[in-house]
Amino acid sequence: MGDKATVAIVRNDTSPDKDRILAMVREAINLIGGAETYIQKGDVVAVKVNIFAPLPPPVSVDRRVVAALVRVAKEAGARRVIVAEGVSVGTKMSRNVTTMDCFRLLGIRSAVEAEGGEILCLEDDERVLVEVPGGMALHRIHYPKAILDADVFIELPCLKTHGLTLVTLGIKNLQGLLTDEQKYYAHRDDLDQKLVDIHKVRQADLTIIDGLLGMEGEGAGERGRPVPMNIILASPDVVAVDAVASACMGIEDVLDVPTTRIAQHDGLGTADLAHIDVRGTSIEEAKRKFAFPYNWFKPQDRYVLGLHPNVDIYIGGACKWCWMMSGAIAGTLALFAPLRFSIIAGIDPKVPPALRTGLDHAIVLGDCACGATGDVKEIRNAMVLSNQGAMLPGCPPYRPALARLEEYMIRIGLVTAEMLEKRKEQDTQRFFKYYQGIDPTWTPGK
Repeated sequence: MGDKATVAIVRNDTSPDKDRILAMVREAINLIGGAETYIQKGDVVAVKVNIFAPLPPPVSVDRRVVAALVRVAKEAGARRVIVAEGVSVGTKMSRNVTTMDCFRLLGIRSAVEAEGGEILCLEDDERVLVEVPGGMALHRIHYPKAILDADVFIELPCLKTHGLTLVTLGIKNLQGLLTDEQKYYAHRDDLDQKLVDIHKVRQADLTIIDGLLGMEGEGAGERGRPVPMNIILASPDVVAVDAVASACMGIEDVLDVPTTRIAQHDGLGTADLAHIDVRGTSIEEAKRKFAFPYNWFKPQDRYVLGLHPNVDIYIGGACKWCWMMSGAIAGTLALFAPLRFSIIAGIDPKVPPALRTGLDHAIVLGDCACGATGDVKEIRNAMVLSNQGAMLPGCPPYRPALARLEEYMIRIGLVTAEMLEKRKEQDTQRFFKYYQGIDPTWTPGK
């Protein structure tokens, strides 16, 4: 196996302040060779952070960790430190905010600039069409030129659970490098391979995981729950650090994480804990047992079929995303009993010639169902001709579909636009209030 991979874990007993966070980042990097091992005088350093939404940790990376990394890089002699991100398609569509809005709101822009760093919104960067060496799900990428041209590339993800990938750590973090079109592509059962493929263009020289506040449950957004961990992890091997971070989250077999398993298979690093030299705090000392998304450790139909008396679900030949979306939509519609609804999903759902609901209470979910033939086609044609029900296309049917679902619910009078906005504001304020209890120095930026 050759030399062991090295991963550092630095833990604080309690929630650390700005100065202690800086010391933790320094210590973690020192444990794996020191900043000068990775950064030479005059280098341009690109840092890919993790901002999921305009919400503070644990949804997004902690500004204090970002600022600490910028300072350490500058002290090592970096000529420029560019902190880059491109927020998710869902954040843009459902919240109508840009990457720069998030940088400002979270205080990351001011924290980075105070340390002499620069902010880069990746949707504004020049793109270079590159081939993916050995790509399985992705074969070419419109890749950010700033990342390709940088002398040093560093990843700075969060420590979170994720409904589709189980966890979102270093390997998942590079999703943000892609254009919106490529982000949306391959969010099906080939998502994990896609995420690994991105790393084949350029692997990070260093990955640092912000584990001060972790997230468990139905992550990676506002449905997840904060878990104070007070740890920072660092490694030059993104596969190794993801494996160690997963173990710290209580995953007994780290190869249960598909991105970790596939990345090791494709030769991007090691996930074998027996061949990883963990320095600083041990995994056992750092570990807490996280709650994971329900769809990972129960049959996928457990929270979809046979639950809601007022929702009929016709599903056949569906990928895991449509199973999950069917369950989520059914749970929402269940709130409006005794009104009855029909959900049709998958490539070959077997529907009766006539639904038990009217067409205006029928929902066709995903590209497969929207293109299915037979009785599904007849129902779908009747819906289109009468302008009833909701067609929610997409592969996967995610944010664009959810936007259409909201429009449909407003149209048939289930909710109002004001009700939906109030719910989103309540979610936002819940996270703001929690994080301000962790870091009283933080206020939402302008």
